[in-house]
Amino acid sequence: MPIPPLLLLDLFVVAVMFAIGLRVSRGDLVSTLRNRRLVLRSLLANCLIVPALGFLLVTLFPMEPDLKLGFLLLAAIPGTPVALQFTRTATGRLALAAGMTFLLTLVSLAITPLVLEVMPRAAAHHPRPMLSLLETLVLYLALPLWAGLMLSRRAPTLTSRLVTPLNVLATVAFLALMWETRDFRRQAMKSMSGNPLAAIVLLIVLAMVVGWYLGGPDRESRRVLATSTSMRSVVICFYVARYWFPGTGVYLAPLVYLSLMVPINAVFTAYEKWGQRRSRAARA
Repeated sequence: MPIPPLLLLDLFVVAVMFAIGLRVSRGDLVSTLRNRRLVLRSLLANCLIVPALGFLLVTLFPMEPDLKLGFLLLAAIPGTPVALQFTRTATGRLALAAGMTFLLTLVSLAITPLVLEVMPRAAAHHPRPMLSLLETLVLYLALPLWAGLMLSRRAPTLTSRLVTPLNVLATVAFLALMWETRDFRRQAMKSMSGNPLAAIVLLIVLAMVVGWYLGGPDRESRRVLATSTSMRSVVICFYVARYWFPGTGVYLAPLVYLSLMVPINAVFTAYEKWGQRRSRAARA
C-alpha cells in the first residue's frame, strides 16, 4: 500500500507551527523553563519512559518488521503540534501548554537524527535521506516556528490578528487530511489488527498515565503533560517514512496512531472539562 499524499500534512504543519510561534511569548518560555522539576519530569517521561515502554510493548506484542520500526519511531520521538489543540483549553495553564508544545517540538527536532542513527535498519541507509529529512524538518517545522516567534516580537498587533485565522486554516487542513486519508487509515487499521493495534492503544494510554503522574500535584498541569506525552510526533514519523523508508509499511503505525490518539485525547479532554464544571458547580 503506497504512502498517502502529504501535501495537506505539509500545509497543516506549516500553519500550526507558525501559529505556535505567534502564540508562545518569551514569558511563556521563561515560566515553563523556570519550572525545572516539571521540565525534567517531562523530558523523563517523553525521552526515557515512553521509549522504554515502546521497546517493552514490541517484545510483548510481536509484529512485522515495518510495523515494529514505525512503532518504535513513535515511541522514541516526542512532541507534536497537534497537542496544543487540546492542551490550550487547560484553564490557567495556557503558558505551560504553549511552552511545553514548543519545548517538545525542539526536542523532537534534535532527537530525530540520533534516533535514526541507533536503529539498525536506518543506520544502514545512504546519508542522502538524512539530508532530505533535515531539509524538510527545517522547512516545515523550524522555519515557520522561527518566523512566528520573530513576528510576535516585532509586530504584536498583527500577531493577535493572525492567530485565529491560522488556527482555522490548520483545523481545516487537518480535517481535510483526515478525510483524504480515510481509505488509507481504514486499510492501515486492517493491516495492524491484533498485536500491533493492541500495542498502539496501550502505548497511548500508558504514555498518558505516565504524563499524568509526572505532571505534579496541579490537576491542570497533569492534564497538559498527559496529553503532551501521549501525542507522539506522527508528523516527523511520516517525514521519516517518506524519505528514509519509501515503498515500505513503516508509515502504517504512525497513521494508525494518529487515527487513535486524536479521539482518545478528545475524550480525555472532554472528561476533564466536564469534571471542572462539576467542581465549580459543587463549590457554588
